[in-house]
Amino acid sequence: MLSDTNGTCACGWPSSPPAAADDEPPGGPGAVPDEGERLRSAQRAFDAVAAARMSPADGSDLPFIRGGRPSTAEWAEALRRAETGGEPVERFRARIQRAITELSDRGRLTIVEAGESGIVVTVVDLDGFGLPRPRPRPAVPWTTLVPALATGSLQELRFRLAGGLGGVDQGRLWTELHRNLEDQVPLPDGYRLEFVCTAPGWPVPERALADLAGFVNGPGQNPPEAWTAPDSHDPRWTPFRLTGVDVAAAVDDAVAALPLRATLELVVAEVEPRSGKVLPAGAQLFAAGDEVGTERAVHLRCVHPHDEGTVLAVMTWRDDGPRVLFTGVVRLPAGQHRIRAVLAGAGQVKFIEPGGVVPDRRSWSELMATLPDRLVPEVTELDVVCVIDLCGGGFESRRRLASEFVRLAKRRFPRPEQLRVAVIGYGRHDFRLGKERSGVLGGAWLAPAAVALDTLAGLRSVRPDRVPGAPLEDALHLVAQGVAKIPPRRRVVTLFFGDRPPHPSRDDADGLLPCPGRIDWRKQLQRIEQHPGLTSAVVLDSSESLGSAWRRLGRTALLRLDQADAGQLAAATHVIVPDSGRLVFPMLDTEN
Repeated sequence: MLSDTNGTCACGWPSSPPAAADDEPPGGPGAVPDEGERLRSAQRAFDAVAAARMSPADGSDLPFIRGGRPSTAEWAEALRRAETGGEPVERFRARIQRAITELSDRGRLTIVEAGESGIVVTVVDLDGFGLPRPRPRPAVPWTTLVPALATGSLQELRFRLAGGLGGVDQGRLWTELHRNLEDQVPLPDGYRLEFVCTAPGWPVPERALADLAGFVNGPGQNPPEAWTAPDSHDPRWTPFRLTGVDVAAAVDDAVAALPLRATLELVVAEVEPRSGKVLPAGAQLFAAGDEVGTERAVHLRCVHPHDEGTVLAVMTWRDDGPRVLFTGVVRLPAGQHRIRAVLAGAGQVKFIEPGGVVPDRRSWSELMATLPDRLVPEVTELDVVCVIDLCGGGFESRRRLASEFVRLAKRRFPRPEQLRVAVIGYGRHDFRLGKERSGVLGGAWLAPAAVALDTLAGLRSVRPDRVPGAPLEDALHLVAQGVAKIPPRRRVVTLFFGDRPPHPSRDDADGLLPCPGRIDWRKQLQRIEQHPGLTSAVVLDSSESLGSAWRRLGRTALLRLDQADAGQLAAATHVIVPDSGRLVFPMLDTEN
């Protein structure tokens, strides 16, 4: 232990400890017994104050108190003199909040805490989202800062820190502390400083804060503008004294309770009016200045929900663009939904409706990659027109695929008013005089799905002839008449199952016999295509039969009979939405 050269205790900062009783009286070689007792009494009173700071409950039993255990009266006096009157933690939180609020968007705050275990520097600055984030640095222990006091047990070190400095060369102690603070506790340039002492009245922590404050305008330092050198009477340099307080938790609480500095938005999908592209956009959830506890509701619409759920992503805007704070996922059915959220802290959003929102682990680039190029129109009411060639060996396969498609659509649209199905079968023209139109078409127009399935089951195969064409143009004429009467709000899907091309309206270069009724399949198709909600697919027996007529009819999709199934056909015609067309983000509900 260092020897005592000046016999005085350290001054607390900014106020000094009592001088008379805490000054250790010198002992001399010629001291008489009465003087020796007075010396022991003075030492006991001096050390009892440090013991009372260290442990008000049982500090009187510490073995480091010189002169023996203090009496009841002496201990009561030590407790009175050790009392520092710590400040309320609420006032500290308010001070930190005020300091952060006063910071600019590029402002930064440093909180320097000196306590029983050492020095902790916490930096508070704005993160990439414009939100204040505290970042505590590793604590620098007193064993590193004042190793001269750390020669015994941890309990003895705490006693020395609290003021039990009898026999310590305080000049050397303060020099050592000053030097180690410069080396081990660098303060960042350009930061606003706040000092807090969680061991109030302890000379070593208080002296350390005084030295750190003195470094601000020292050599090589660049203090914030308009700041002056430390002044013990300047409240900006007076440490906030707290007792029994977790400073890190108090700072976290202060930051979490701050009003928002910037708007928070919910990521939604929207369709760009000109291009029709699906793009991410933002719908305001919370505004700048909203207090913690503020609740907001947004009305959204889930369109073609993704199999992995709907993502509720919260973002804010910075100088370089949007920044995503949180991404959660919840399973929601298609339709309208109300999203309720509460501001749980600075940049912290808790979704309270719907329930079941869990964090989404996918990266932002992965979520963006799920956005389709175009939004598949929503289907609420559907009319399906199945046009089937009754001739040839592929008839049974055609009918089977058409039936499977109708069953799938029935599951997708279970209510009778949602789905209607027409079945039209065409066979062949009889070119004998007077029989050209007989027995060409069969089936029934729009009816419930169950009726249509019965109609499909009742179709019968027609014996083919050697004429390469088919009366497909007659079927198109019937379809055009029926589609013209379908309301524009209903989606229409025309499905063509066959192989033979339609007859031309007159002789042409391909050598096909013209239609006896002179029906032009192109004009009939143009009439059908006038319906705004039309999709049209062709299922061919063989790709060898692919001609210009089938290309026109299969405006939406062309499939081969031996390679197609009902799911593929439904996805191709958008009766069910393909995975590539599903939305992981909700859309803003403009009706609310």
